[in-house]
Amino acid sequence: MLQQHCEDSMAETQEELARKVRELQKEVERLNAQLKEKRFGLTWIDVPEAFEKESENKIPVLEEVPELAIHNNDGKPTHILIEGDNYHALTCLNYTHRKKVDIIYFDPPYNTGNDGFTYKDKRFLEEYPDGTPIPKNHPLRHSAWLSFMEKRMHLAQQLLKDDGVMFVSINEDELANLRILLDQLFGSSNYITTFTIKVRHEDRILKGDKPIHETTEFLLMYRCTDSFQINKRVIDNSDPSEYRYEIREINQNPEKIELGGKTVSVFKPGEYEIIDVPADFSHLKSINIRGSIKAGNSSGRFHMSYLEERNNYFSYLYKVPDMGNDGRGYRYFLTRSSANKANGFYFQGSPVNREDTKAIPYPNFFDFEEEFNNVGTEGGVPFDGGKKPVAFLNKIIEIAKGNKEGLLVLDFFAGSGSTGHCIIERNKTLKDNQIILVQLPELTYEIKKGKKVAKDNCKNVFNSGFENVTEITYKRCCNVINGYIDNRGNMHVGLGNSLKYYRTAFVGKNQPKAATDEDKLTLAKKAGCLLGLAENTLYETESTDFYQFYTNEHGHWTCIYFQEDYSHFEEFRKKVIEIDGNKKSVYVFCWTDGAEFATEFEYERNVTVKSIPQPILDIYKSLNA
Repeated sequence: MLQQHCEDSMAETQEELARKVRELQKEVERLNAQLKEKRFGLTWIDVPEAFEKESENKIPVLEEVPELAIHNNDGKPTHILIEGDNYHALTCLNYTHRKKVDIIYFDPPYNTGNDGFTYKDKRFLEEYPDGTPIPKNHPLRHSAWLSFMEKRMHLAQQLLKDDGVMFVSINEDELANLRILLDQLFGSSNYITTFTIKVRHEDRILKGDKPIHETTEFLLMYRCTDSFQINKRVIDNSDPSEYRYEIREINQNPEKIELGGKTVSVFKPGEYEIIDVPADFSHLKSINIRGSIKAGNSSGRFHMSYLEERNNYFSYLYKVPDMGNDGRGYRYFLTRSSANKANGFYFQGSPVNREDTKAIPYPNFFDFEEEFNNVGTEGGVPFDGGKKPVAFLNKIIEIAKGNKEGLLVLDFFAGSGSTGHCIIERNKTLKDNQIILVQLPELTYEIKKGKKVAKDNCKNVFNSGFENVTEITYKRCCNVINGYIDNRGNMHVGLGNSLKYYRTAFVGKNQPKAATDEDKLTLAKKAGCLLGLAENTLYETESTDFYQFYTNEHGHWTCIYFQEDYSHFEEFRKKVIEIDGNKKSVYVFCWTDGAEFATEFEYERNVTVKSIPQPILDIYKSLNA
């Protein structure tokens, strides 16, 4: 007995050592592969998260929490809130929403050392078991953050439409790293700009121990492909206040010279008069030839090519024919008035095709100091840092898509729910915009001496009764949809819209790439929410042990037969045929591509037949290829 026990113990020890050797071999292979791949650009030590261990990462799905749904029969969109780690939520969304998202905005942890960013890896969990943020001096601080971000942005990028766009808020701690990381993911040609956002007054000091006071944050903007066309801002073009000059030619027979193939009339001082007249678009405005104007338009280029060399003829007026689009057929140029002046002028009439508005580029700087200073009252929920104003988010949507309707927007670091608030508010004037929010139920407290104590960056939230961050996101959505009174006593009328609440969950016993037949059967039975989301049919109307039906307000139905046992399939088929709908998406469990089931509906209009669960697994496997 003793000998047998020793032999068993030795075998277990040997197996444990062999397992550790295999793990180390995999780690060496992974690091070598990283070094080969990243010969140029940003390189870091990949720090796996705790859930990436094979024993802990099964097949992710979504499960609805029906008691938290909000339904208003008001014709407005139903929005999505997913509770769970955004890595798993984004994995699910890669099946349901790949290439469907117009705009992604997210506000990740800034990795400042005190912003609440914790990392769920065995090493860090052992070092910081109470959830303390990774300190600034930790040697793997940046690697942990980059590992965390790269995995999520890789998943998020694939959700964007070809003409989609991503915005990311960040401060200076990780700005440089984030820019290089996004260049690697999107390609540097798809970088658009870095906006500088003023968020606080220069005299509103938050931390006196810092050598420089931060008054700005940054917003990185990347397009998915060159199919995205940058939007421009529309400004008023109906003010004639600058058009307040006319020129009277006193000399009726001025000197003529040839410049650039044109016969130019030259008026010396005293041979012309510049007259001030009441402002009106029928008159001329004066434009100083300086800076970018020298090469930026035809008038500036003509001046630099032919009149700059005559700059010492002070206050000479040149009448150049066949120039301008103001209908006059000529343009006046005026040289500088003295040696003390650097530049000349030209006089331009109002363009013939002038409209009351015009489109010009957005600047890369915005001052939202006042809005950030007053953001505390928005949405009726507290937040201890990082709460973004609705006005700021409205500006992002405006820059990306202008007044376009029917946008799908994703925020997978939902936090206080500001992006959800923004999209619901947008639906007051622009129709059918939908938001998908994802938020981990991060605890706002830690346990000390057996008691719940608010985390340093969550004191206001915890003291207001919120034990995790998802509660705040959900509460704000409820407030905006149903109405609320803010902490200053102001009443905000409910805006309507609806909401569905989901949680990430896991099925099966193996990862997607190693899924067994048993795993596939389990996935098919639990895929209803995924399929309903994929078709945007979010309302379940019937569920049995064999099939489910979902629908939406537009007459689109999702019909799912999820059992390997087809004894109820004919019953299911008849129900599908009897449905009066504009579109029917039929999903049937099968081990093949499902072509045999398509013949069951071949004479039915508006029916599309698809198989489950293999297409779901194929998407999941491709994410980790």
